[in-house]
Amino acid sequence: MRSSVAIGRLFVLLVGLGVFVAAYTRPKAGPFVAPDGRSRVKLAVLVVFDQMRGDYPEKWQPLFGPGGFARLRAEGAWFTSCYYPYGTTTTGPGHASILTGTCPDRHGIVNNDWYEPGKGNAYCAGDGRYALVPAPTAVDPKTGRVEKPPIAGTPERLLSETVADVLKQTYGPRAKVFGLSLKDRSAILPTGRRPDGAFWFDGRFVTSTYYTDRLDHPVPEWVTAFNRSKTADRWFGQDWTRFRPDLGAEGYARYSGPDDAPGEGTGSKQGKTFPHPTTGGLKQVGKAYYDALANSPYGNDLLLEFAKTCVRTEGLGRDDVPALLVVSFSSNDLIGHTWGPDSQEVLDVTLRSDALVADLLGFLDAEVGRGNYALAVTADHGICPLPEASAAKGQAAKRVNKDALVAGAEAHLRAAFGPAGEPTGPGPKGKPRWVEEVSAPWVHLNRNQIAASGRVRGVVARSLADYLAAQPDVYRAYTRDELAGPLPAADELGRRVKRSFHPARGGDVYVVLRPFDLFGGRKPGEVLKEETGTTHGSPHDYDAFVPLMVYGPGVPGGPRAEPVTPQATAAIFARFLGIRPPAAANYPVPATLEWGGN
Repeated sequence: MRSSVAIGRLFVLLVGLGVFVAAYTRPKAGPFVAPDGRSRVKLAVLVVFDQMRGDYPEKWQPLFGPGGFARLRAEGAWFTSCYYPYGTTTTGPGHASILTGTCPDRHGIVNNDWYEPGKGNAYCAGDGRYALVPAPTAVDPKTGRVEKPPIAGTPERLLSETVADVLKQTYGPRAKVFGLSLKDRSAILPTGRRPDGAFWFDGRFVTSTYYTDRLDHPVPEWVTAFNRSKTADRWFGQDWTRFRPDLGAEGYARYSGPDDAPGEGTGSKQGKTFPHPTTGGLKQVGKAYYDALANSPYGNDLLLEFAKTCVRTEGLGRDDVPALLVVSFSSNDLIGHTWGPDSQEVLDVTLRSDALVADLLGFLDAEVGRGNYALAVTADHGICPLPEASAAKGQAAKRVNKDALVAGAEAHLRAAFGPAGEPTGPGPKGKPRWVEEVSAPWVHLNRNQIAASGRVRGVVARSLADYLAAQPDVYRAYTRDELAGPLPAADELGRRVKRSFHPARGGDVYVVLRPFDLFGGRKPGEVLKEETGTTHGSPHDYDAFVPLMVYGPGVPGGPRAEPVTPQATAAIFARFLGIRPPAAANYPVPATLEWGGN
């Protein structure tokens, strides 16, 4: 039987979340002591497993080895009740929140991208003023021209400082900061305004001209050498097979589900079932292979090798000025989107993640020394089960057609306020409509139409919210006026949504679908290929529930049931590094961390 988050806890919304590789082997050393005499670490490492839901380490605990999650549980603090306290649980907000110590209403990263009236979509970690370096090499197969991405990475849309920024302010340029991931936003947002490097994968590891103005050596030599080594090509043609062949298909099915379940996808020509090829359907290395690599556990293996190279060559943890390293493993997320959280694939990548943590801890023991580093493991969000898997358990789950919902909303507004006569969307090409744009979870009204009609924007939004809330697939709908004011203390769902609302980056009506529903779905009578995969981004518990494990000197081991948020990591790291917390941080060190008197 497929496992999932217990149904009861999905609807129990927590109250009070708002307040409350080696060139040599280094000798082991004692704890680093800062000049003021208080224990500090030489290196703080944030490990993010993108989309690792909080129940995975618990329900698959019997399958883990002794050196990974089990070691963190025994020798560190494992918080078993860790939830994001805001509504839009996507990658950008998660990575922005962990080390700012606050929520999107303050740090401003309200989604991966958001709609700006009259301008179009804004990406959370990119801007057209910057370019990738090294320059992209992807070639358009039709024209033969090198494809140029429209934007490149920058943290400028992040409105709050991070632990990385405070570390730089406190210790100066000798305090090194690096962010590494397959995704740009995952490397960029936690590391603040001026890290020593933020690198992500685009067929090779790249950065942005935001971070460098050097034309001769736009990236460090070790990055160039790593790319030149073609390490990323190592897995071409190597099938992704089960990490624990001793369990077999039956054992995997017992802990997760069948290998071919309704709603599962096929990735980058990887198929539904094991073994999964990693060529991307190509006869030689190319973009489709790199997509398949990222959509397999081998993407995590690649990033681990890159992270080890960074620690070695940059000398992280080797002197008395502390450093910060952020490593965000994206393959878990891509796999989860494709095959769903109850799949054998997600079980497999989680088992491999456990082994990866063991590898990383052993590496840090040797390279930096026990007592000299601290490490936290968390995730940027959880994930919704496949609607097909939920429906098979008798839950009212479906794929909701967004176009049909928007068409109904437009028809309602025309009936309530008259025909639309003003074009919508950026530029003159938009058709006359009351609804200008839908950038889930927000609906944006056409401000020109409202002004021309003499209506009040808040009145139109209220009418639309009431209509949407009455639809069978909509759980709640909030207007921006509601979110800008006080909400009832009992409305914890609304309070989560409010923490995702930034007035300069929000629309007019925020829509929350029923638990277990996803946008997608066919229109009545429409025939399409099978819909597959799943996503996240809601305020429901399955999207907000993540692990938090903290390891470092002075932290006694064992699980803790204290309700916490991932944003507590900012305060925890600030204490490890001997610095003040970021200015906007409003989640303290957990009371049960028992910091050895510090």
